[in-house]
Amino acid sequence: MEMPNEQHLLTMAAARGDVLANDRLVLYAGANLPSAAAQLAYTPALSAYPAMGPSFSKEQPDTDLVSDLEVAIRAEICQLFGAQWAEPRLPSCTIANLAVFHAFSKPGDLLLAPAAAHGGHLSQRRGGTPELAGLEVEDLPFDTVNVCLDARAAADLVRERHPTLVMLGRSVMIKPDDIGPVVEAARSVGTKTIFDASHVSGLIAGGTFPNPLTLGVDIITSSTYKTLPGRPHSLVAGRDPVDGEHLARFIDRTLSANYDAGKLPAFLTTLKEATANGRDYAQRICANSKVLAARLAANGVPVIAPKEGETFTHQVLVPIDPATPPAQAMLALERQGILVGTCADPTRPGGYALRIGTQFVTAQGGNAGTMTAIADRLAAALQPHFRTT
Repeated sequence: MEMPNEQHLLTMAAARGDVLANDRLVLYAGANLPSAAAQLAYTPALSAYPAMGPSFSKEQPDTDLVSDLEVAIRAEICQLFGAQWAEPRLPSCTIANLAVFHAFSKPGDLLLAPAAAHGGHLSQRRGGTPELAGLEVEDLPFDTVNVCLDARAAADLVRERHPTLVMLGRSVMIKPDDIGPVVEAARSVGTKTIFDASHVSGLIAGGTFPNPLTLGVDIITSSTYKTLPGRPHSLVAGRDPVDGEHLARFIDRTLSANYDAGKLPAFLTTLKEATANGRDYAQRICANSKVLAARLAANGVPVIAPKEGETFTHQVLVPIDPATPPAQAMLALERQGILVGTCADPTRPGGYALRIGTQFVTAQGGNAGTMTAIADRLAAALQPHFRTT
């Protein structure tokens, strides 16, 4: 295989933003770009050397600016999510979940978490990141008809099994789960609850998705580049400051030998934008998802979406014909400039679906008219390449 010209690669990389904005239809549910202001705020000089340790007690000299930024970001996260503490230093939600597992459990403890077949992410589920922490993992019950957590059965399982941790939230969520019964059951048996909000953190900040902390969840974790449109990073936040202190000590001791502190100004900019404009953005995302689902259905495309009166997220699913390999479906659309992902179909064991996200297009200014045109284009693109069922 011939190696590509390096200068050509650099030129293409420099043009990637324009390509995504103008030459691709980005409907991938795990994608976004920071605003121009947030992109400009990235400061590589802050990462010229490490800033290890707690804020204002770093091991390196002249790191007070890094500490000031950490403190400011913690305050913004707490304001956005109604938290009592926040941790802004970990580079991804996968690492954040791993840190939480290690900090609040020990090898051999039981974690209840969403199954891969129901949208559980590798950093949450059996066979994934929890096993790096030595956890035993059992699947949470799921309602395949209503496409959500089976809250009553999950609560019963918590009371029966007395797990150390329960992980809520998934990478496939077309609407909010009823997590109240699970949180209540967990509290009754001394179980700590975690909600991975990676896909919906921007919707939580904007008030269109129920805030897990308000509902009694102990800790939320999240990435920062989906419905929260920032650079790839993570946030962790919670209700009890003791938990925050415990997690920070664990991170200081094991995970923060270095991190890209140059991201902090951009992260702060994204959070401040979410404070100022997040409600409007979240509302437009959910409205656009509703229009997209309705128009796809009107075009004869089967969709998995909330029922009338239910709350939308940024995600709409289109089931793939069992005869079509998921990668083939994705590639067929990619060849037409349409970028989507695939996922396990949570309504059909062994089935797959396209997972369509509206957050990227919404950030570009997409509205109901835009989504109608996108649905028409997507329906036409699907027809020649594979059937849906």
